[in-house]
Amino acid sequence: MYFLPRINYRYKFSVSLKIFSFLLFAIILIPSETKSVNSRSQFQFPKDHLFHSGYKVEWCYFVGNLTSKSGKQLGYELSFFRAFVGSSVAVYPVHFAISDIANKKHYSAQALERELGNLAGVKENSLWSGDFRMDIRGPTELQLRAYPRNSPGLSLELNLSYEPGQILIHGNHGKSTKSRRFPEIYTYYYSIPRMKTNGKLVLEGQSHEIASGTSWMDHEWSAHEKESSSINLFANSNSWDWVCIQLEDGSDIMAFNFRSQLNAESETFGTFRQDKEQVHFEKEGELAFTRAGKKWTSSVSGRNYWTEWNLKSEKFDLRIQPKFEAQEFDARPTTGIIYWEGAISVEGEKEGKPVRGSGYLELR
Repeated sequence: MYFLPRINYRYKFSVSLKIFSFLLFAIILIPSETKSVNSRSQFQFPKDHLFHSGYKVEWCYFVGNLTSKSGKQLGYELSFFRAFVGSSVAVYPVHFAISDIANKKHYSAQALERELGNLAGVKENSLWSGDFRMDIRGPTELQLRAYPRNSPGLSLELNLSYEPGQILIHGNHGKSTKSRRFPEIYTYYYSIPRMKTNGKLVLEGQSHEIASGTSWMDHEWSAHEKESSSINLFANSNSWDWVCIQLEDGSDIMAFNFRSQLNAESETFGTFRQDKEQVHFEKEGELAFTRAGKKWTSSVSGRNYWTEWNLKSEKFDLRIQPKFEAQEFDARPTTGIIYWEGAISVEGEKEGKPVRGSGYLELR
């Protein structure tokens, strides 16, 4: 990986361990008296699209199902993270992947940079880490750029736009609880579904101009620097499942399972929105996000993943299937873990009527 010359092995190993604990597990314990963003009225857009000073862990995440002008179906993931080594050294991992749906190929690249030397950071309207960048171009416009130097035939340049009413605030006015058993575990969390998307993706050196499709943005942050965590940050005991869905009838759904131990019973939370109706699934039994079908085993890592799922509430009963199975991301060089992240197809019923859709699924 291209960042190795910039970060010595011992530093890189330490960073990976800490990111491994801080980031993708999202297991942050904050005392209930913490004062911060806790209602929609206190979010400030587009400023809040950038990372927030004073918080120890944060990530901003983009996925999308797109079609090129030639009819080629593509999925993509571009995720920016920030955590701290010690009390002051900020590090910025990035995960980038493109899924070629017809050929069932998954391409990926990643980076791990420090703020030192301006290799990564947040300034004015920009967030960047090495060869990856997000820029705020207007009140409701973002630009994504990914040109990984270690993968010269793989790149992305997309322009995203949305209407203010598309912003989807999760949980209790933006405070998203991850566990009913441990209510102190939460993040501040919003999404933007159905972002208009244009630009290009490059695979194996061939440019694909985007004709249609939309993107989904997720943004979470937690762990204020004035608060101390009461959890073992090096624990390798937590796991989760997450999905975002855009149905053809205009409905948007986010759901996740959280497990404090690898084999513990899942706690499920989610958000549903259609037109002006919005439902938050916070109570036990309101939403079921359960495994279906059979396991898929990665030929690269040997890990098993349940890539078929059911998602059910009083409003809908949906079946989730991967557009293809080999969409595993080996992030050990940057965040120390391996996970499954990929484009999905969705079908089922909503309020007694057949529905279809697409989205993205993450498994750890």
